Amino acid sequence: MQHERRYETAEHVLPGHPDKLCDAAVDGIVDALRQLDPKAQCGLEMACVFNEVVLTGRIAACEEAITKFQEQGGCKPLIRKAYQNAGYGTDEGGMDWKPFSGELSIREHLCLGPFEEEERDLRHLSDDQAICVGYASADAGIDHLPPAVWLARRIARKLVELRSEIALGHVGPDGKVLVRVENGGRRWKPVHVSLSLSHHVQSDWLMLRRLGEAAVETACSGHSTPEVSLNRAGMFISVGPNGDNGLSGKKLVVDAYGPGVPIGGGAWSGKDFHKVDRLGGLLARKLARQCVTPGRDQDALVTLEYHPGAEAPNIVGVRIAGQPCTDALSSLLPRDLSNSMVWASFKGCPVPLPELALWGHQQSGMPWENE
Repeated sequence: MQHERRYETAEHVLPGHPDKLCDAAVDGIVDALRQLDPKAQCGLEMACVFNEVVLTGRIAACEEAITKFQEQGGCKPLIRKAYQNAGYGTDEGGMDWKPFSGELSIREHLCLGPFEEEERDLRHLSDDQAICVGYASADAGIDHLPPAVWLARRIARKLVELRSEIALGHVGPDGKVLVRVENGGRRWKPVHVSLSLSHHVQSDWLMLRRLGEAAVETACSGHSTPEVSLNRAGMFISVGPNGDNGLSGKKLVVDAYGPGVPIGGGAWSGKDFHKVDRLGGLLARKLARQCVTPGRDQDALVTLEYHPGAEAPNIVGVRIAGQPCTDALSSLLPRDLSNSMVWASFKGCPVPLPELALWGHQQSGMPWENE
């Protein structure tokens, strides 16, 4: 079967990017609360610029969990930890990357306290309306993702891994990866990679180039090595929140499946697993995985809708290889897709939520990735 030559693009960002920094911080808070109370409610958003941080939203849990959370210091230590984990501070090469976590000015505008009477017992009901989209390709070798999305994430991870080996003191925590691939069905090849890597004025430019090319070459192992461009806009010395404001929930396309797949519209980070944006998005992914046949040149798209107060979603449509598939829809409908059942299967997520915020929820070993 001849496939039309077409190109796909996708991007990913490094942990020090202001938006991803916010995503990881609010998910760190969600993670801490769900350890204290599995039914804790979290709906959080965070903004940052320079050394200023503003956290808004609601946290509700059982009274014991709220008390323990506050005894542990509440949200502020978790936000500072997110900055440290992203690479802000003094690295092992002796270089400072600001803002330092200890210098942050954190303002909280939260509704924080125990659940209202009987509220905890209603968590199985959809708390809002939502449209959720799940996608899966049949290619397990790229985590059932579009090739450009998989490759952009892989390069970004390699940049972080190799930074400590090759470019400590030269490359900062903020950066972006933009990938273009030629996709002819199951056969695809990288064409071009654009890297934007933060650095200091005195950083060795050849060191940046060496890091970028090593990360791309390693990530593209088994495929042809693409053309690589580095910092085409010039110097990148205003790093992270010192160069741009950040906001959680902004990287919807990065978190989902790239620009070639529709998004539902609701962010995942900052929300617990009861909230339908996160719950439904992951359920839609699981259903899409179940619709594709490994080894075949096909993909699947599943769309769900949630109504406020509903106990389960409606399956709006299933498309396989771009075509509506009533057979697949019929096979999915009889299943128990109730919010309580789905939450029970997802709540045992084995990976810290900040890691999923940084590198994507579509990773092997996750409950929603099991077929």
